[in-house]
Amino acid sequence: MSITKRQEEILKLLQENRFLTVERLAQLTYTSPSSIRRDLSSLQNLCLVKRTHGGATPTDENLGVPPLGNRMMHNIVGKRIIAKKAAALLSDNKTVMLDGSSTAGFLVPHIAKLKNITLFTNNMFTAISAVNYGINTHCIGGKSVNQSAVLSGEDAYRTVQNIHPDILFFSSQSLDAEGVISDSTEEENYLRSLMLKNACQKIFLCDSEKFARRSLYKLTTLNEIDISVFDKHWQSVDNKCKIL
Repeated sequence: MSITKRQEEILKLLQENRFLTVERLAQLTYTSPSSIRRDLSSLQNLCLVKRTHGGATPTDENLGVPPLGNRMMHNIVGKRIIAKKAAALLSDNKTVMLDGSSTAGFLVPHIAKLKNITLFTNNMFTAISAVNYGINTHCIGGKSVNQSAVLSGEDAYRTVQNIHPDILFFSSQSLDAEGVISDSTEEENYLRSLMLKNACQKIFLCDSEKFARRSLYKLTTLNEIDISVFDKHWQSVDNKCKIL
């Protein structure tokens, strides 16, 4: 998923204030009300805000779910650095799989610049963004994980086992100094393990805020994937794969 810098600012303001009118958002961002309305429409299409009473609220207040918007807003600079580096590994005429992570979603605008790309993802927000960019997109089915936009479960497992992408971009919650990649959500972790089995090339995306951490469920190690993409150098990590 990709949003503009002004839309990022709008999301921050809404998360801080819970509700703001179009006029107030226009004042705070030094933007015209008509531009704010267009931004809010785009953010609502991505299910990040809900427009109401002449303004907007963040979707987590209305839906009672952990908002992907919060993860999208976390370490944006690092995720953009990662996406730009990872984009150099892409080329035309490829089948690409993005996991449910917000980090992988930052690749969508880069993918949109290529020709004849087929994209698979289990993140509904990423799928919507890719469709809006005109990318040939398949949203992997399944059930919502913890009432989020990420899909997993038996249907997703069966689907992924029949897909063999040219390249997989994935992330996870934690990476420790021994190169162990792990996550706290069992369903997502298992689905990623199936993705890894079938992918021709495996690319791990990890921002530096996840360094030196260990979560409950081990996924894999850096020695078992092809390339890792970091936003910052981490010299002490144990690995045999190529690091960008």
